[in-house]
Amino acid sequence: MTRFFPPGEPLMLFVVLAFLGVSLFLYCLLGGADFGAGVLELFLGKDRRQAQRKIIDKAMGPMWEANHMWLVLIVVILFVGFPAVYTRVSINLHIPLTAMLLGVIMRGTSFTFRHYDAVKGTSQRAYTAFFIFSSVWTPFFLGVTMGALVPGGINPGAATYAAGYLDPWLRPFPFALGVFTVCLFAFLAAAYLIGESPAGELRHSFVRKTFWAAAATVLSGAVVFAAAQFDGVPLLREFLATRTGTSAMLLATILFPWLGIAIKRDWIWTGRFLAGAQVALILVGWLRVQYPVLVKMPSGDLTFFNAHAPTATLNQLGGALLVGSVFILPALAWLFRVFKSVED
Repeated sequence: MTRFFPPGEPLMLFVVLAFLGVSLFLYCLLGGADFGAGVLELFLGKDRRQAQRKIIDKAMGPMWEANHMWLVLIVVILFVGFPAVYTRVSINLHIPLTAMLLGVIMRGTSFTFRHYDAVKGTSQRAYTAFFIFSSVWTPFFLGVTMGALVPGGINPGAATYAAGYLDPWLRPFPFALGVFTVCLFAFLAAAYLIGESPAGELRHSFVRKTFWAAAATVLSGAVVFAAAQFDGVPLLREFLATRTGTSAMLLATILFPWLGIAIKRDWIWTGRFLAGAQVALILVGWLRVQYPVLVKMPSGDLTFFNAHAPTATLNQLGGALLVGSVFILPALAWLFRVFKSVED
């Protein structure tokens, strides 16, 4: 059995891994909620549509650009710290990656024009349509890309274009994970937007959306396990085989009724914390099941320990991350505080 922390590995490797995990969590927690807000616009009823849309724009407006710093940080860590993984993913999964990045650009552009355009005319409909479409498109392909790393279909020596660049992600499990990601982000957004809404019917509308999104997340999560089994990935068995994975599943399930109580009683920050905790537990369970594998391949898996950069490079990267966090994290916290105080 592979030891959890193999001896002889450089200390900075675990510093880099910690930053990679935290960046992934924060991108899902913050950027995911922004994507989910766009998904929710698909389900705004005719009554109070404009009022709900103003709440979404107000919540997203000041901070949506900053959330992508976590995605940039993930890319930089993989490029510098795990070049073999970056190379393999960017080559064999260039189609879903490009689709995701185009969605990021489309979404940012459409939101900027919709939110900041001085002229509010018929063009707003086009901006909104692009915004909603890209809000679904982008997290879907994020999930597809993540899912393609698991079944072991990435083959650098594939004989055909289809086998090398289509088969790894055109399969049930990545698509199911893409749908789950969309539902999960919509759930996060709905839970957060409750606190951004004034008491009354507007707040109740986001409460209802939270429960519907939670139900969709649970259902799509079950589909993920079924699709994994169909794809030859015993995901449920792997979750149940580790205490961390099993505990994460149980705790995420147990938190659902507590989240419902918090929402019903208007405990805004408790509800937000519980929603974020569920996302954290899902990621912890997922990462533990996959650990230490980053990319599964028939020719041999790429792991944290056989695909990392030389020690000298990890030392430079880890040091830069530690020093940078001293300046960036307090500045980011201050940015949140300033914008929220201005809104209030």
